[in-house]
Amino acid sequence: MRSKQFPLRLPFRLVMQFFRFFSSISPTFGREIALAVAIALLGTLLSVASPYFFTLNNITTLMRASMELDVIAVGMTLVIIMGGIDVSVGGIVAVSAMVAGRAYQAGLGTFLVVPIVFLVGGALGAWNGFLCTVLRIPPIVATLGSTYLFSAIMFLVIGGQWITGLPNTLSPLVNGSVLGIPNAVFVVAAVYGLARLILQGVPFGRHLYAIGCNEPAARLSGINVDRTKFLTYLLLGLLAGFAALLYVARLRNVEINIGTSHALEAIAATVLGGASIRGGVGSLSGTLMGVFFIRMIQNGLVLIGVSSLWESVVIGGLLIFVLAIDGLRRPRQNAFAS
Repeated sequence: MRSKQFPLRLPFRLVMQFFRFFSSISPTFGREIALAVAIALLGTLLSVASPYFFTLNNITTLMRASMELDVIAVGMTLVIIMGGIDVSVGGIVAVSAMVAGRAYQAGLGTFLVVPIVFLVGGALGAWNGFLCTVLRIPPIVATLGSTYLFSAIMFLVIGGQWITGLPNTLSPLVNGSVLGIPNAVFVVAAVYGLARLILQGVPFGRHLYAIGCNEPAARLSGINVDRTKFLTYLLLGLLAGFAALLYVARLRNVEINIGTSHALEAIAATVLGGASIRGGVGSLSGTLMGVFFIRMIQNGLVLIGVSSLWESVVIGGLLIFVLAIDGLRRPRQNAFAS
């Protein structure tokens, strides 16, 4: 029996030891090292499999296609560090993009469309914060309900049809470049810098980690937990609204299935980057690497001719795999522990 099990168990044990070794260095830094190695290996394999992968044009396209997920995943990182979750973020992007499309069709200019979209995204994020703090609904249940609510709003307003022919006033934000560097780099760097300032430069960020580690202790230490949670969901909503603007700027239309995979991808990127789904641990740089890794997989599948239907299978499998490693790495906790 042992000889038959050996070929199957050995590769799994090697992978487990690989991640455990790097995770033992630091909860987040070790995962980032492992992810960097995985990115290098995947890039090498895709470069061999397709001559079009490692080209300047494809890398630029990859960076631009990652912008919306980069922005959403940064906000998701803050929420997960706090010990929360938001599976409705794709719906927020969808409704915000729909509002942008309808506003443009109504003849409003960009200077009005942008604040309106931010207002919508922030309001929907605040709605989730209200459900989780005032009504005390568990985040996974609250945001799952919001997902169906936002999807219904989307379909009722646009009637199952695309919004097309939108102006290109915001397109330079995504498709332009400065000194040969795509504007996507500057946009993502600005969002990342803001989020890093929130996490490390102000007390709000330390409160997020404290709540994620031990919420009752955070309350006893004087942290306004409910206000922090509400503001975090509000911030994620604002970032989702910004992602909707980037989507409209990049494609100049609004599809009926927009945002369907955003929540899964954002959560997967955040966890791949070292965040713990239990809260209290997270890395913005790891999250950005996780986004790039996911987009590399999707881009590579297209280049080698694999059906796009496999994208969700691969990403979902990665998420389960990393969560399994995180669960095995951590000691079993008491079911009543916070």
